[in-house]
Amino acid sequence: MRYAILLAGSTSVSPLLAAGFFEDSKSRLDIRNFYYNGDFREGTAVSKREEWVQGFLLQYESGFTQGSVGIGVDALGYLGIRLDSSADRTGSGLVPTTASGNAAHDYSKGGATAKVRVSKTELRYGTALPKVPVLQYNGSRLFPQYFQGTQISSSEFEGLTANVAQFNRTTAPDSTDQQHIALAAKNGRYPAVGIGDHFRYGGLNYKITPTLTLSYYHGELENVYEQNFLGINNRQKFGPGILEIDVRTFISDEAGDAKAGGVDNQTYTGLISYSLDSGHSLLATYQHLEGDTGFPYINNPYLPNYVQYHDFGEAGERSWQLRYGYDFKHIGLKGLSLFTDYIHGSHLNKRGGGAEWERDIDMTYEIPGVNGLTLRWRNATYRSDINRDIDENRLILNYTIALK
Repeated sequence: MRYAILLAGSTSVSPLLAAGFFEDSKSRLDIRNFYYNGDFREGTAVSKREEWVQGFLLQYESGFTQGSVGIGVDALGYLGIRLDSSADRTGSGLVPTTASGNAAHDYSKGGATAKVRVSKTELRYGTALPKVPVLQYNGSRLFPQYFQGTQISSSEFEGLTANVAQFNRTTAPDSTDQQHIALAAKNGRYPAVGIGDHFRYGGLNYKITPTLTLSYYHGELENVYEQNFLGINNRQKFGPGILEIDVRTFISDEAGDAKAGGVDNQTYTGLISYSLDSGHSLLATYQHLEGDTGFPYINNPYLPNYVQYHDFGEAGERSWQLRYGYDFKHIGLKGLSLFTDYIHGSHLNKRGGGAEWERDIDMTYEIPGVNGLTLRWRNATYRSDINRDIDENRLILNYTIALK
């Protein structure tokens, strides 16, 4: 953030720098109030996670200087202030926990990214929020998870985009420290967490037609696991709405020293959705896992049945989802939208089998009269034969201020 402020405050700027760097820059401040309540319905461990935090999220994105080589800087800064918590209710992912077991009173963090553009190719070094099929940042809490490393994105050929990256560290949503990148060992799916010195990926997105896209990616957490992804997405106008078909395949194995133990997973998913011009939308998915282990990922899996609470990614699991959404502006309630879904999983190989399900309600209201002010309520009910049941609520009030 310091670099962006110094540049913005300079009184002597070359015309080439000002023409692109500042004129194309943009910045925003999000003032976000986040309440989380997770109520476990059974078991002897912690019975509830409940915290309330006020956050401030500042983002700056410069343009590029003019010329054959364009240079720019992006930056972000976050400040979180605890409003309510206690030692027996921490662990919500909203605020760091101190050595004494209590939530920190406040915390701040930030990062910067240097970027260079040549023709239609961009090189970025520094803080990143990756969003590709084999690595996606987690944005479900007060602050997003972010990574540190290098990214290259190129669109030199029409319809074809290539992406490669290497990340060496990550910062969790409820942490201020850079940490090694680790495999998410959710529900004890792997005998060890599995920490790698870096995560690398490379991939291609090819737009075959204006509506049809083919994607391939390879990702690897060094000495832990590797994953290949192939996806096909088609989204086009169909009758009085938009029809989308999305098919994804993941093939995952252990890599190098296999620090998390053996990885053997093949995951196949299909999604079909239809969004009507009248505000109604319907979605159905099917997710099928094969192999001896569950689905491996870092923190935010690119699975259609990864919903508010659970990922339905146990070894051998088969799950389906039905979702309905509606935009209430079509009946005069502008700014109000809702979706609800139900996901059911079965054939769980872990601990002798079983089933699980989740029901979610997600409602967003763009408050009229105050541009950028939204209120969102997210509710989840999860029940399982092998994991702890939970009722979860998240209430998020967000005010976005465009600074330029």
